[in-house]
Amino acid sequence: MCDACSAAGRNWSLANGPQRSKLVKAKIFSAFNGREIKVKLCYLCSIKLFIGGEKSFLRENPSFNVELSTQHAGSEFDF
Repeated sequence: MCDACSAAGRNWSLANGPQRSKLVKAKIFSAFNGREIKVKLCYLCSIKLFIGGEKSFLRENPSFNVELSTQHAGSEFDF
C-alpha cells in the first residue's frame, strides 16, 4: 500500500489503474534534518514527489507529513 495514499485514505490501486498499480521505493532526505526516510509510494505519488520536490509533496499531503513526523521524530538520544 502506498504510504502517502494510505495516510490520506485514498485507494491507491484504483487511482493508478491496473497497469501502474506497483509500488516504488523512495527516500526522503532534506525534510527531516537530513535523515533518510524510506517510503513506499504509488506511481502517481512518486511522480508528484519527483516533479514538485520533497517540501511541496509533504505540504500537499499534510496527513502523510504528520505520520512521518510522529514515526521518525528524532530525539537527542537517537543514534
